[in-house]
Amino acid sequence: MSTTASLENNAGQVALRAAARVAGLIAGRDRFLFLRHGRTAGNMGRIYQHPDIPLCDEGFCDADDAAQALREIAFDHIYASDMARAWLTAGRVAAVTGKPVAVRRALRERYFGDLIGTSSEGLDWRIDPPNGETMAGFIERTLSGVAELLVPGPMPLLISHGGVLRVLCGALDVELPVELTANALPLAFERDGGSGWRITPLMQPAPVPQAVGVA
Repeated sequence: MSTTASLENNAGQVALRAAARVAGLIAGRDRFLFLRHGRTAGNMGRIYQHPDIPLCDEGFCDADDAAQALREIAFDHIYASDMARAWLTAGRVAAVTGKPVAVRRALRERYFGDLIGTSSEGLDWRIDPPNGETMAGFIERTLSGVAELLVPGPMPLLISHGGVLRVLCGALDVELPVELTANALPLAFERDGGSGWRITPLMQPAPVPQAVGVA
């Protein structure tokens, strides 16, 4: 597992969180699960990634470790981004847990347009990349899609990306410690009894953050 937040522009992180909080998210359930995809060569090389970049060898190991942890957790259905790194992660989890998988394009990472293939160090979420998604468009697309999944009924596991995780935490106004941004770390989101939310890791987070690219 590797964490990513230390490589981002702090003001950009704050702006993304604030904008997502303003947009808000009304969740129709009190608990759901989230898993960021396993590592890729793009993460390791700290570049903005193409949608089709697959997991690297370490990433497949990440996904397998997460799948083993999720064997012991009650959930019913996997919804995954169709970007290769998330879809491949979902396949490993489904193979171990026996849960059905469905694609949801709204769970995709932000599309960084002409920045794809360039360095993502110092990523600033406020900057609108040429031929890519704006921050506002990314937030709206993400939250509208997630809201459709967080409804009463079977327990969902969302397999997605670091940017989506940040937007989700901003919209629910829940803190996201850097160690919980790790690749392939299963997370449980739960209402804390009032109107707030808390996040609980479902396996041991990486003890020492290892900085890799987020996007």
